[in-house]
Amino acid sequence: MAMKASMTRRSFVKTTALAGAAAAIGVSLSDSLVEVDPAYADEPVETKVVKTSCHGCIQMCPARATVENGVVTKLEGDPDAPVSRGSLCMKGLNQLHTMYSPRRVLHPLKRAGERGENKWERISWDEAIEEAATHICDAIDKYGPYAFFASVGGGGSYSFMEAMTLPMAFGSPTVFEPGCAQCYLPRWSLSKLFYGGIDQSIADNAVQEIFRTGDDNKAEVVVLWGAQPSVSQTAESGRGMAELRAKGVKTIVVDPNFSPDAVKADVWLPVRPATDTGLLLAWFRYIFENKLYNEEFTKYWTNLPFLIDPDTKLPVEAKELFPDYVSPTPDNTPAYACFDARTNAVAPFPYSAPADSPVDPEVFWAGEFNGKTYKTAGQIYKEQADPWTLEHAEEVCWVPAERIEEAIKLYTGAGVAGIANGVASDMTESASQVPLGCMGLDSIMGYINKPGCTMTQYGAAGAPPTKRPVTYNNGFDGMFSDMYGIGAVVGMSPAENEARAKALGEANPQQKLANQLLIDRLGMKDHKGLYAWCHSHIPTVREAIATGEPYKPRVWFDMSGNKLAMLGNAKSWYEVFPEIDYIIGQYPMLTSFHIEAADLVFPVREWLEEPMVNMTQLNTQWLQNEVVHIGETVSHSIPAAQVIARCKEKWGGSLPGLVPGYIGNATEEEVKASVAETLHAPSWDELVNNTDTYVPYVTPPEEYWHYNQHETIVDDGLPAGFGTESRKVETYCQILIKLARTGYPFCYPEPQEACEDYSPICEFIEPAESPVNDDTDEYPFVLTSGRVPYFHHGTMRHAAFARELYPAPDVRINPRSAAELGIEHMDWVKVSSRRGEIHGRAYLTEGVHPGVVWMERFWNPECYDASVPEEKQTAGWRECNVNVLTKNDAPFNEVYGSYTNRGFTVKVEKSEKPDNIWVEPEQFAPFLPTLHSEPITKDVF
Repeated sequence: MAMKASMTRRSFVKTTALAGAAAAIGVSLSDSLVEVDPAYADEPVETKVVKTSCHGCIQMCPARATVENGVVTKLEGDPDAPVSRGSLCMKGLNQLHTMYSPRRVLHPLKRAGERGENKWERISWDEAIEEAATHICDAIDKYGPYAFFASVGGGGSYSFMEAMTLPMAFGSPTVFEPGCAQCYLPRWSLSKLFYGGIDQSIADNAVQEIFRTGDDNKAEVVVLWGAQPSVSQTAESGRGMAELRAKGVKTIVVDPNFSPDAVKADVWLPVRPATDTGLLLAWFRYIFENKLYNEEFTKYWTNLPFLIDPDTKLPVEAKELFPDYVSPTPDNTPAYACFDARTNAVAPFPYSAPADSPVDPEVFWAGEFNGKTYKTAGQIYKEQADPWTLEHAEEVCWVPAERIEEAIKLYTGAGVAGIANGVASDMTESASQVPLGCMGLDSIMGYINKPGCTMTQYGAAGAPPTKRPVTYNNGFDGMFSDMYGIGAVVGMSPAENEARAKALGEANPQQKLANQLLIDRLGMKDHKGLYAWCHSHIPTVREAIATGEPYKPRVWFDMSGNKLAMLGNAKSWYEVFPEIDYIIGQYPMLTSFHIEAADLVFPVREWLEEPMVNMTQLNTQWLQNEVVHIGETVSHSIPAAQVIARCKEKWGGSLPGLVPGYIGNATEEEVKASVAETLHAPSWDELVNNTDTYVPYVTPPEEYWHYNQHETIVDDGLPAGFGTESRKVETYCQILIKLARTGYPFCYPEPQEACEDYSPICEFIEPAESPVNDDTDEYPFVLTSGRVPYFHHGTMRHAAFARELYPAPDVRINPRSAAELGIEHMDWVKVSSRRGEIHGRAYLTEGVHPGVVWMERFWNPECYDASVPEEKQTAGWRECNVNVLTKNDAPFNEVYGSYTNRGFTVKVEKSEKPDNIWVEPEQFAPFLPTLHSEPITKDVF
């Protein structure tokens, strides 16, 4: 690690925009800095402004970096950005500290002591690649390919695809991410199964329609369900929501915490953590009972009128009840059965435009046909919702009945509206049920593919189709389906899928191996939804490490941040580290995880150094530029690609696993060429020399924004519909039944072993630890969590000014509850669960229910600062880390295996500040940037 003398007032604050930002919000920086007069301040200054994009969170905001004599001295938002409009939040500004932080790792490091000791030896890149490759090859040669596993996630990494394909190249099925099932996968993949379209996530850039500018924006009502864009993605969707409110758009916020978005909401519903499904079912009941749903859309564009077979739980096809029936639709568009209001009888219901339908289907019906009792999918949903009166929802969910009714009337009374469903539910046992409910509500209201709705398709995927829409599976956008011939295509007929799988299998002899890796992936039998991102079930991986059953992962390549701050029940993971023979990490700094566990660390670039094309803002695509580069750091894809190449050499030119269809780029030249190609530039040099010509890349509005595309007549003479089996929005998500039983459409052509059926609709699940199920005398509070605007995931806890503003995690607690415990504002408290105990500072607020506490995840890199005596140093993950408390054992979400990061019970007691935790501004001086004089370096590879 490079170390320099501490940065001074003139050499940094004189040149940093953070000083101005802090002054603007009334924060004094004077006490944090040392007053000296360095020669740097008198050097001639050569200044340039470079266009780039921030990667301070999962999203991107176009930015401009001012560079003086090779040092980035100022960051600001790009005013040409259509949503962020020149904004840049604290997370983005933190880059001036993290980029030049004394904690940066600038060269490969090899452990020089025991695990847990912060002792390292600097080695060359060639030595590091050889070290990693040797341990991987030796383990696979001795134990087999399943000895290797990889992971990613936790913030600050861009290596999601590489983490998936790296184990495949070695013939291993094991990869995981602390997010994934706990962050975004449930919402992302269910939207594909539900209607073949985008999900309702506002912070992951899926929701774009509501942020259209000027008169093109038709939004009327936005529901933020478990989302707080003002905090999680402040400059883009947070700014976008502020613009919407200024225009008069009404908002409803469902959140246990009185977030900044809740403060500005027209209606705030402070739901008891992890009981969102009860509230959703109350909305369904009220809407059904008062006939507030869009009857035509529900009848003709959803599958709720379909009769459901009580034995199979699947929609009944017309040919099952009427053997002589000849469907007028092609084989890839089955005709189902309904109860026809015109004839007052069960009848075939062929797919057609609403005006051409031969039947008037009933949404709610139950009755007998040929001696068997059937119900419509709508009737099943109605019966599920029937117990959930407003009064019952108030009792269970802790939200006043009149406020629930006010929200429903606002949502249903709009011409157009939409739900933006956030990460909160992903972190509970209800991870699949909540998205089913949120999308289900928008579907029965017909809030799909309309101007101003969150479930409106856009871009190439939303263009009016010419053929029947289909949905590819396995990996993002089905990339592994074509690569290896695995996974069925939803929307193709069985015969079409069989022919496709056969042809791809003949072309790629590795199809069987790819399919077997799906079957053998840890946790897949029970939680088959994980197939969508080809990830393993995290608690099952941990169990396999501990027990060796069904096989023992032994060599770990982690491609991102602090796993001890991000994995649920972190102590349980710490306990199995000795079972892992060798651990490789890559990150811009050393975290708790690297100190406690890693044997080798690859240094990777910060976002100011790494060329890439991040996500878009509306119909514009932006460049993340190589503004500067210091040390021997590399782009995130390079270590894995280099290690694979070295292993391939050791094995005589072959790999034991799948030939990588995508493993990322092995050199910076390849990285840059890929970026240039994406932005339609002939070369990287041309792109950076003439950035304004290529950035942003703009898709013409008429090619990007589309509406009612499901009504477009396609080549079979029928409306396009949706990329589902029925060609309709499957509000009764029928494919989840098949997924549980065989792994279809992911595990195909060879099936996975069956498990218990998954629910195709939103169902209420009382949390395993709750006031209902617990002895509340011992653990009387329900803990939930969320983000703060200063940091993203596990990143930036070493950014000095951010830590001055938010030095330690707040424990938000109601004043009445605090008074009963003798706790005052900003007292230190101990928070305990059945799994461990941590500390934080009490923040007294009426913004949480008396039975709820809220705490942001945290970790403390100051605990192993050089200023702390060595005998008192710790790795900083036990003191204030909410993931010491979280629950990573059963019950899990049935589809995705999500464990419980929110909505479990704790107790709170007054306590003292833990040792080594910094809270005073001057204490953070060791975190101030010191690497501004580090020379600009060339690419390593």
